Amino acid sequence: MKKIALFLMAAFAVIACEEQETFVPHLDFQPAEVTIPTAGTEGLETPVTFTFTANAAWTATLNGENVGEWLSITPKSGDAGEATITFNATENKPGKDARVATLEIALEGLDPVIVNVTQLQKNAIDVNAEAAYTVPFTGQTLEVEVGANVDYTYELTYNQENNVDWITETKAYATDIITLVVAPQPAKGVERSATLTVYSELGVVKVITITQNEWTPLVWSESLVDNGASYGRVGVAAVGDKVYYTANGELWTVDEATGANATKVTLPEGFVAGGVHADDAGNLLVSGEDRAPGAGQLQLFKVNADGTYTTLVDYNSANYWCTEMGNLRVKGDVTKNALITAYICVGTGHYAAWEVKDGVVAESPIYGDLPSGSWDASQGVVAPAGPAMEDGLYSITYGGNYSISYYDGSAWTEVWVSGSSWMENYSCIATAEVGAKKYLALTASSHFSYDMTELIVLDVTDLTAVTNVYSIQMQAHTQTTEFNSESKHLLTFSDVALVSSENGLAIYVVDSWMDSVEKYFMGTDLL
Repeated sequence: MKKIALFLMAAFAVIACEEQETFVPHLDFQPAEVTIPTAGTEGLETPVTFTFTANAAWTATLNGENVGEWLSITPKSGDAGEATITFNATENKPGKDARVATLEIALEGLDPVIVNVTQLQKNAIDVNAEAAYTVPFTGQTLEVEVGANVDYTYELTYNQENNVDWITETKAYATDIITLVVAPQPAKGVERSATLTVYSELGVVKVITITQNEWTPLVWSESLVDNGASYGRVGVAAVGDKVYYTANGELWTVDEATGANATKVTLPEGFVAGGVHADDAGNLLVSGEDRAPGAGQLQLFKVNADGTYTTLVDYNSANYWCTEMGNLRVKGDVTKNALITAYICVGTGHYAAWEVKDGVVAESPIYGDLPSGSWDASQGVVAPAGPAMEDGLYSITYGGNYSISYYDGSAWTEVWVSGSSWMENYSCIATAEVGAKKYLALTASSHFSYDMTELIVLDVTDLTAVTNVYSIQMQAHTQTTEFNSESKHLLTFSDVALVSSENGLAIYVVDSWMDSVEKYFMGTDLL
């Protein structure tokens, strides 16, 4: 018996040693994901916990950016057996993003177990936009920025009955910007408005009112007096995003879209700018002493990109005996093929025309008579209908029946009668094409009524049936300068330029008595 007992004791000892050598640390738990409400854990009826069973002593730590500022746990360690860790979290006041951390439970001899902890964000939506927008009649693009961590939608409603859709709404891919494209007003359209409502599960978030001004051809009007100009020779041209105009021998530029940011352009020393022009290719041209009474020299320069000037025309009155000359007009591309014209006066009206072939200006102009004429080069104009003489010429002058005549290469034909009876000054002509239609613009100002200048746009597609598309009085600015009889002679100057696009016709007008440069726009719905 003693031998059997000793044998059994030895066997149990061997078994005990084997159990100690094969011990495996272990954690038993449900899928490891913990979610904490936005408001935090204070006051919760049911605490936020994580329960597990360990077969050895354990420790727990929290990891994450700034986790100690908003999250803690109890307990942080324990012995073998079932354990419950309780989470204590403050309210997620920033609210717009979830806060995250990891809980790491470690047992000696076991890789740490990672438990993901997330505190929910506060449901929020912000609309970064004004409560109301006023849009010009020419249209505009608006961007409404939305920041949200919840689903949202929006509704656009028109506030007038029988309104066609005039706002296009899009939502850019992968962004929270609602883009609203407000279409231009149709011709003679009245003021109109719409409401954009943004809402989500939180209710109505933002109500935005969009009001579009009534249609008017006038886009902007700027005073020349603000730039130090008062009266004198004027010209206007548009090139790219700039409008150029001359006043008192100086050259100025403003923003094409707004008429703002008037800046004086540096001219060569001693150079007196009379007119400014743009050919069909967008080349900027400046003429010297343009429309000058008694001028002895007529010059036209191309303004190069580096600010230098290239002489195109240098004409002396001795070449063709005359008392006055000026009012240059250009059609075509002066670097390729174009036609340059000027009014010259020998008691009645005549013209000089320089042909440009392959960028070379003819040394001698082509001369011709006008159907009627004036003694003052500021009160008559002849303009090319195209870049070559065979395209014809237009002309209108002070006196006679104040008509526009067209020259086809052999004879002048009256194509439009203004209806003026006397003392009207028609001193500028500009032409452009929109689609298949041709347009001509000019201004009219009364020789003895200096407080108005009328802008006239004609459809000259069919010269046998020229029609008046639109007429409007320029907007007046306050006159602050004292004028004498000599200066009043100069106040009849005005100028007009046309720029066409697929959307319509931009018209730029400058008038020295009105002290203003203005932009008008006529959409294709009116043309």
